[in-house]
Amino acid sequence: MPRSPILRPRRPALLVIAMAAFGLIAGCDTPSPDKGCEIGTIGRMPLYSLHNVPVVRASLNHHPVLFEVDTGAFNSVLSDRYIDMLGLTLASGYVRVTGAKGTEFQNVTQVDDIGLGGATNTNHGFAVTSSVFATLRPPLPPLVGLLGAEILLASDLVMDMPHHEMQLLDMRRCPLPAPLWKGPLHRVAITSDLDTMKIGLTISIDGSKPIKAVLDTGASRTILPLRFARRLGVTDAMLAQDRSDTQFKAIGSDKVTAWHHRFKSLTLGDFTIYDPEVFILSSDDLDYALFGADFLKEHRLWVTTRGEMYVQHISEIPQETPTLPQ
Repeated sequence: MPRSPILRPRRPALLVIAMAAFGLIAGCDTPSPDKGCEIGTIGRMPLYSLHNVPVVRASLNHHPVLFEVDTGAFNSVLSDRYIDMLGLTLASGYVRVTGAKGTEFQNVTQVDDIGLGGATNTNHGFAVTSSVFATLRPPLPPLVGLLGAEILLASDLVMDMPHHEMQLLDMRRCPLPAPLWKGPLHRVAITSDLDTMKIGLTISIDGSKPIKAVLDTGASRTILPLRFARRLGVTDAMLAQDRSDTQFKAIGSDKVTAWHHRFKSLTLGDFTIYDPEVFILSSDDLDYALFGADFLKEHRLWVTTRGEMYVQHISEIPQETPTLPQ
């Protein structure tokens, strides 16, 4: 299997808020010569990494902001500390949200205008959390929350951390299989469940049987429930040798321990990551592993709406090749 460098917490939020159809937003179409392929560029945004979690520039009600990019969150979320700054009001009632540290209830607010790199969405609902996001100093805009799966899964999602770019693409008029990249590619079968808003995949750790997982770019590391680790032969004595902490970011208020455990390998599709560090959670609230965002540092990925995800290591990207068709 192709060898990938060492792989260097958060949760899926469970709520439903109405979403405007981003796929209908006008963008610029890029025809591909001689192949009859037209790509609708819905939004193109600068992409950064903050504590191993991807962050993009956007705007809310014409205020420049930053968002974490969290494919593991059911819906997009705003921090309550920015409600007044953005001129928002809270709706009556609450929504129930479940995460790695338990359950909490959150308010809801409606945003008049969201700008995502050329795309505009209106009247979009956000959950409101009391969780604290990182405080950034000017000239950086504030980090106000996270973009969830109801936005990110509405179209093809391209995250290219090596070139600091994220795109939302409309591929409906392109009969060719994505991605339109040159160089070696690694195909990963995925499921996109629009009822649960999860990108499902399978991983293998140290040659294990397939493990059900969810792509969660809001998780800074791959996360494994304790009972899954037990099946892989992880003992209490082994965990006692690992560094552990309880101060990690996740929905809920339950006390949960995360052990930083090294495995020999983690296989995804047709490539293997060696010596990965995985968070093992003492909580067994999750019924699946979370494949986290730390691998994005040296990989780009293209998540399609057609049941496939493509991954390319930075060493496999031809230098003369642009990150996406221009």
